Amino acid sequence: MAPIQPPDNTIRIGEWQAPSPDWLPTQARDWINDTAAGAEAQVATVLDSVGFPAGRSDRVSGATLAGAGVGGAVGAVVAAGPFAAVGAVMGGLIGGTVGGIAGAAVGTLVPVPILGTVTSGAFGTALGAAAGAAVGAAVAGIPVGFVGALAGGTVGAGFGAGVGEGQP
Repeated sequence: MAPIQPPDNTIRIGEWQAPSPDWLPTQARDWINDTAAGAEAQVATVLDSVGFPAGRSDRVSGATLAGAGVGGAVGAVVAAGPFAAVGAVMGGLIGGTVGGIAGAAVGTLVPVPILGTVTSGAFGTALGAAAGAAVGAAVAGIPVGFVGALAGGTVGAGFGAGVGEGQP
């Protein structure tokens, strides 16, 4: 099976397709489409080689890729969200404490637009809390999101592969 060319300005992953968002660079959209179409063609070729009828292998291939993509995205968000939130809180508390202590040790006043002048301790606390929250969310959320994406993608691919079971 040759890779399927998606409609213009569209992202296509298996049977799933959606308009390409304006913020997505053309090169990224094309890479997504080319990668997904190549994988879909390879899955269909393997299914053809083990005796699936050509039309059936095309449908199963497209549904498997769509299920894996959607399942992976849902799995990542559902798994990573709570861990990222906890990581952000913990990182913010630790970063705010470290930043506040370091800022207080400097012992100066810092001009802040809109707020006016604040002590270096307060400025350090705010800066440390923001940085700590970002790092904490990433450290806690990214690994769990990866595992969630794998699990969700596997389940989604399984559901997608079963689409149309019993049909020729």
